[in-house]
Amino acid sequence: MNKKLMINANLLRKESEFRTQKCIVEKAAAVSHAKFDELKRHPLRDNALIAENVDLMYCDKDGNYHCLLVYDSQDGDGLLIESEGASYARYAQYISGAKELVEGHQNSEISLTKGERNLHKLLSETAERIEVFSRLSYSEFSFDDVLQDLGCDFDEVKKMLVESAAEILNGRNNALSVKVNDLDIPFQPDISVEVEEENSDELSEEPQIGMTM
Repeated sequence: MNKKLMINANLLRKESEFRTQKCIVEKAAAVSHAKFDELKRHPLRDNALIAENVDLMYCDKDGNYHCLLVYDSQDGDGLLIESEGASYARYAQYISGAKELVEGHQNSEISLTKGERNLHKLLSETAERIEVFSRLSYSEFSFDDVLQDLGCDFDEVKKMLVESAAEILNGRNNALSVKVNDLDIPFQPDISVEVEEENSDELSEEPQIGMTM
């Protein structure tokens, strides 16, 4: 069975016109699923995140609404909020797929490699897991334990870093070859790189860094 597109929306009956306002997202904030669900179910309650960003939300002289976009880091939907000086969602609209909109806007300016996206996903999952346990009265965390809980370890993180660096190097114009070696084999370089030779007159001072040649 084909998986069909599902959109969370509030359908209105027999609307004669759809009027929209230009909304400028001054800040996009990812929150846990639990926090977003609480905001979604109780938008008129005082909210700490809204209160912290109240100065960002206003309507300017041209009628543009400057807003805070709060979105669910897990499911991706969000609420576009203009609190008009209040600490609750006085004006708000539910935005389905808000996370994808935010990441798409960011990636239009910064093109991420596959490795960078994987690292970003792991960082988000790590932060989410720490937040979950912090609500259970834990206050100190070892990344070894958190990664193990996620089914990951530092060797996998290193692999992500190496592969991401290789992808970036492959995109450079002066790269002739970039090869990631088998990271499970000890006592060998992790990555092998060949680049076009630069004119010696154009080279800056040689970096002082230890490398295996």
